[in-house]
Amino acid sequence: MTPLVSFTGEISLLWQDVDPYHGDVLLLNIDPDELLVMDTFELRGGLATRFKDGALREGMRVRIECQTDTIEVVNHGTGETSDEERPVVVDVIVLGA
Repeated sequence: MTPLVSFTGEISLLWQDVDPYHGDVLLLNIDPDELLVMDTFELRGGLATRFKDGALREGMRVRIECQTDTIEVVNHGTGETSDEERPVVVDVIVLGA
């Protein structure tokens, strides 16, 4: 298991949708406290269900905790595959409004 990496900032954009295959999905964009760090996150599954319908709002300060997951990526042009590491959100902690 990879160590947790945290990103802290203020929610600047929040988008809620329902994926026909994965259920609830939240797209979360933050104004991070640190420059040049990741600022866009996707919440799926139980985490999205926990924070949907107004539990998170634009302007809230949050800490987003991620772990790295290795996925297989297919190049559609050549059919070749390769492994890529992607951050997966494991928790969102509300720090303040």
